[in-house]
Amino acid sequence: MSASADPRATIATTVVRGTRTQRADALHDLSVAHVELGHLDAAAQVARRGLRLTGEARFHLTLAWIDLDRGRRKQSLRHLDAATPHLRGRELARARCLRGLHLCQTAEPRLAVAELTAVIRELRRYGDDRWLANALIGRGIARCGAIRLGAAEADFASAQTLLQAIGEPGRAAMALHNRGFVAMLAGDLPLALRRYEEAAKAGLDSTSRPEALVDRAEALLAAGLTTEARRVLAPAMELLRRCNRHVPELAVLSARCALRDGDPEPARKLGGTDVEFMLAAGELDAVAAHRFRGPAQTRALGWLAQARRSDRRGALAACRAGLKVLDEHHGDWPRRELTGHALELARTAREVLHWSEQHRRRMSLPPNDPELARALARLRRARAHGLPVEALERDVRRLTLASAPRSGDAPATPDLPLVSFILHKGRMRAVTVENGRASLREVEDPARLVREARLAVAAGRPVPGLLPDAEEVVVIPDGVLHEMPWAALGQRVHVLPSLRHWRPATRGGYRMWVTGPGVRSEVPALQREHGGTIVKSTVEATLAGMEGAKIAHIAAHGHVHPGNPLFSHLDLGDGPLYGYDVARLGNPPEVVVLSACESGLARAFLDAGTRTVIASVLPVPDARVGEAMAEVHRRIDHPAEAARAVAHLGFSCYGTGTRVAACSAAAKEVPVQRSCEEPTVAGTSTPDATTSTHGPRPEKPAGAPTAVTAGRAAGHQGRSEPPLPAAATTLPPHEASTGGQRSSNE
Repeated sequence: MSASADPRATIATTVVRGTRTQRADALHDLSVAHVELGHLDAAAQVARRGLRLTGEARFHLTLAWIDLDRGRRKQSLRHLDAATPHLRGRELARARCLRGLHLCQTAEPRLAVAELTAVIRELRRYGDDRWLANALIGRGIARCGAIRLGAAEADFASAQTLLQAIGEPGRAAMALHNRGFVAMLAGDLPLALRRYEEAAKAGLDSTSRPEALVDRAEALLAAGLTTEARRVLAPAMELLRRCNRHVPELAVLSARCALRDGDPEPARKLGGTDVEFMLAAGELDAVAAHRFRGPAQTRALGWLAQARRSDRRGALAACRAGLKVLDEHHGDWPRRELTGHALELARTAREVLHWSEQHRRRMSLPPNDPELARALARLRRARAHGLPVEALERDVRRLTLASAPRSGDAPATPDLPLVSFILHKGRMRAVTVENGRASLREVEDPARLVREARLAVAAGRPVPGLLPDAEEVVVIPDGVLHEMPWAALGQRVHVLPSLRHWRPATRGGYRMWVTGPGVRSEVPALQREHGGTIVKSTVEATLAGMEGAKIAHIAAHGHVHPGNPLFSHLDLGDGPLYGYDVARLGNPPEVVVLSACESGLARAFLDAGTRTVIASVLPVPDARVGEAMAEVHRRIDHPAEAARAVAHLGFSCYGTGTRVAACSAAAKEVPVQRSCEEPTVAGTSTPDATTSTHGPRPEKPAGAPTAVTAGRAAGHQGRSEPPLPAAATTLPPHEASTGGQRSSNE
């Protein structure tokens, strides 16, 4: 079986005529060209026609390849048996290669590796580069089965190089795709998706190789994107049906999607040795045996099974071991299953605080990738012209997953009162920390608390108390509490997505201002008073202006995306500024002020590295924006105080809103609007008090948030605990020592 570099050209130009030998050659070329394009029915029809014409062994060899591709192993072996006695030299080596590929699917992988290694030596001796690439790919597949991933990567890379050299870019792209499969097995999900994307760009035709779509769906499912995986599986199933191919993994992936959506029935029907199915069936002992071997997600599932079969202390240790596996391999699933199980078992305030921080973690934002920027530009144009955007949004999500995540900063611990809320399985709990002592309480009907607070703000009434009696408090909300107008509760409130978002002041810089279309802008007056640069209202100009800025003020209408916060956006002159655009910032502003209505972008800015975002959770009347923003910028050296000054409009301080030392908020040409003298009231954030921008006071433990009594709004006094040790909010609690069935990381 040989091939041309352009199978479509072969089909278009080849005519079956002439002598018997000429017709046989033409039929053979046509059958191979159809195989290359995935037209297996047409390929088989032409090959059988050639077999009837001459009975030559090469047509048996082609039919053996076609049946192997279709998953019809018995028929393929029958054709091989018929061809082998008539083959010599190079053709015999090709037949041996096909037998080696059979062994990849039916035998112990080491047998396939041994057979294909011998075949590779023969094909090199004959100079048969194309079939040498086939054998290398087959051996790579066998080595994947033997979990010899480094050797498999080397085989696929060699095959890719060889196929590029002989002018077969489509098959070279398939070898690159296989390298993505190796990365998937190794647990490097971003690298796997990146190679799948590169293979598609390099010419991999998924219509002729729908198995590539199955691999991509598996990667998306591994990333926890069940809906995306289903969208990729649907065309794969249709293409495989048309090609009359059988791919066992397809049913498994469909059942996994159903299982993730809460329907275990397809998984139960399939049964077998899939660890996810066995876990759903309650076969904990069998699944737990996988915690020391296999791909990263298989091992993580093994630790989840170990947690479910252990006593409480042993289960917490197993959950930590599973998270360690995922962290080492940049994995995300089954992270929330592990942390959710640990939260169910957490009894003490320390345990709840630790596991709630683990539960909040999510994949890092991608770096500033040029292809992602182009995809966002296409999405902007489509939205501007009223065109469908769903497919373009999928492209952006896929490119984000394929990007190598940016490294995160080491978290700093707030030396302030702390209240951390966590919602799990309909139950809201709050951990309050004071002077190293922690208490735990239930929060009843948080939705009612939010409704009452928002109504009170709209009516100009005092907001009912929810936080402890302290001048300055760090709050980590969850669930419906994200909609709370926190600054209206009376204190200086720093609203964090997680403790990892607490950041010290870092630098000086300049102010930049931008105004979106259709906004009655306060920007010109503010710029005249405070200085800085008014930036053109385009996405690229705004991003360039924000790089390295101290303070960025954006007056634009916002839109919250209900399904994906990174598709929330602000309207600028040339289209939306998405959260994904914010992720492209390499040196984001230290303070961002969003003066219009809620945009949903505060989290995107904080994830990108911004220290503070001042934004509202309520619609802001245009007539009141100017005065409010003037007050904000007069107090901007203390963002939490600035947000409190305009709390009656629903504004809050997201991130670290402590005072900026040395007046660095007014760097370069920006005039200082307030003195940097520190107040003397106990509990405020000053360079001499507990929130110094140079770190905690030496006599305080570095990881111990301070102050706060049990809250009063929910009516529960909670439980008090002994003092927390240093860094207790970021390190595992001491109760997590192993008990029950022992874990691997003891």
